[in-house]
Amino acid sequence: MPSSVASRSKDEWREHFRTLRRGLSPARYAALGTLIGSRALSLSPVAQASVVHVYWPLPEQGEVDTRPLIGALRGQGKTVVLPVVTSYDPAAPTMEHRRYDGHSATTTNRWGIREPANTAQVSPDALDVVLVPALGVDQRGNRIGHGSGYYDAFLRHVDVPCIALIYADCFVSHLPSAPHDIPVTTVVTERRCFSLSSS
Repeated sequence: MPSSVASRSKDEWREHFRTLRRGLSPARYAALGTLIGSRALSLSPVAQASVVHVYWPLPEQGEVDTRPLIGALRGQGKTVVLPVVTSYDPAAPTMEHRRYDGHSATTTNRWGIREPANTAQVSPDALDVVLVPALGVDQRGNRIGHGSGYYDAFLRHVDVPCIALIYADCFVSHLPSAPHDIPVTTVVTERRCFSLSSS
């Protein structure tokens, strides 16, 4: 790895991954989301799950499109759970988790993210698997997100497989990490799936 790459900060990596996302055409974006979702469905932790925590994507930011995957999970009779932001305080980022009952039972938060509205709240203890958004992930499962800390705070309280959905070009050998970062256990890209170890 070139030293200029190895020494990148988290913010530099974020900009690198966002540049890759901006290079996706609408057709390529849709195709990759379908491929990644299909691969995620084939994973044992997802296939065997009854309750799946997913995120709602931000297509304008090139975030991996989970909408086809959400539809497929519901078609299989699984309970889909989405996060709901409960605190926008940067010092105390918190979410609760609610059952997704369809698009008509959602609202849009201040960041333009669809969230369930007035549906049943689901305890993290009831989740079988969590599908995590990420800008990039390294070979030890270290994840770089948008830097708000919501998922690290959430994942600290779950003990189930945590699967990041990313584009293949965003899976790299090493990323900077901090003690509060919670690594993912698996990465799914449009090319393959990777089981990871943080050891």
